[in-house]
Amino acid sequence: MTGDTLKSNVRLFIVRSFILSVYQGIFDVIFNLYILDLGFHEDFLGLMLAVNLLASSMASVPAGLLCDRFNKRKMMAAFGLLSFLSLVPLFLTGSPAVLLFFSAVGGACGSVGAVCATPFLTENCETDTVRIFSLNSAFSWMASIIGCTVGGILPRLFLRFTTMGTYRPTMLVSLMLLLAGWAILLLMKDGRARGAAKKPMSIRFSPNLLKFTLVSALTGVGTGAIVPYFNVYFIKVLGASSSEIGVVFAVTNALMVVGFTLTPRITSWLGKARATAFTQVTSIPFLILMALTTSFMVGSFAYTARMFLMNLSGPAITSLQMEMIDPRERGFAVGFMSTVSGIVVAVSTYLGGLSMARGNYLLPYGVTCVAYLLAAGLMYGLFKDAERPYIENTRVAGHGQRPSAE
Repeated sequence: MTGDTLKSNVRLFIVRSFILSVYQGIFDVIFNLYILDLGFHEDFLGLMLAVNLLASSMASVPAGLLCDRFNKRKMMAAFGLLSFLSLVPLFLTGSPAVLLFFSAVGGACGSVGAVCATPFLTENCETDTVRIFSLNSAFSWMASIIGCTVGGILPRLFLRFTTMGTYRPTMLVSLMLLLAGWAILLLMKDGRARGAAKKPMSIRFSPNLLKFTLVSALTGVGTGAIVPYFNVYFIKVLGASSSEIGVVFAVTNALMVVGFTLTPRITSWLGKARATAFTQVTSIPFLILMALTTSFMVGSFAYTARMFLMNLSGPAITSLQMEMIDPRERGFAVGFMSTVSGIVVAVSTYLGGLSMARGNYLLPYGVTCVAYLLAAGLMYGLFKDAERPYIENTRVAGHGQRPSAE
């Protein structure tokens, strides 16, 4: 495969990520509010999110094995279409059984695309994966700004022009973005497989894979307990409206775009593992502030700071994982990590929903703080020296100076 084709694939991949992130931004603002608007409470919302995550987790390992064996782009296209079709019934019915069933189907289908995406992008990166992953993340968060803003505005517009409610038509219209993202896959070429030729599917639990999985599982405990409910937190605790939530989410995502331009430089100074541990630890005080305040302004500030710091090193840890795992086993590795983390997140999401349904919003935040602290400590302890040979060699080549970000 030529360099021009690889570059074209990377550009199309980033465009696809941009479009899908616009949809995700709308989804993040509206979906939970849509379920609550149907008359359900946080406990059913937590069950629904947990079912989605469990189905996604159970499908991740098979998806990873297939990803290592078969064409990643074609698998992403096939299951992307199935994922779209599974979402349509969610926004047309209020039946609990239908909502739970298609949440599971959508989670299973969506996991294939999620598992294949990172190895596919890695195959098309000739050099400097941190820069490419950071660029992809920056554009994705930029798109989320648009999505969050649209998610806050559309319900008010539909309030004037339809009797279907405000949240349901917003979600139905947003599905067109998923179709556009799927169509872009058809324009891509197949990635360049790295390493040895295809071999029979195998399962190998390397030490690095187990270490990364442990860290991601701990992070998942905290993520599941609070992240799916941030919009509920703004509504129930801070008394915000959907448009105010959209503005806060959009501003946060705008800052993330700026943050991802700094990620390569931060990782060149500290290393990928150290940077991840540092930013995660510094996000914890803002989580505590969110848990204790009832002020919309203070809560918005704390939310933005927490999101900025917690996600800043995401591209770095993804790049480190891909570098330290055998190219022939990346699909299985991503699938396995997704399975374990997803199961943990699903259980944590359900328990967090139960706690919030009983009016206890403080406990999930406390659990998250402890989990993030443990995850950051493990990340530092297990991987702090993983990049040392590379960093030292680079400094010797640069006559003792720190490598600059590209």
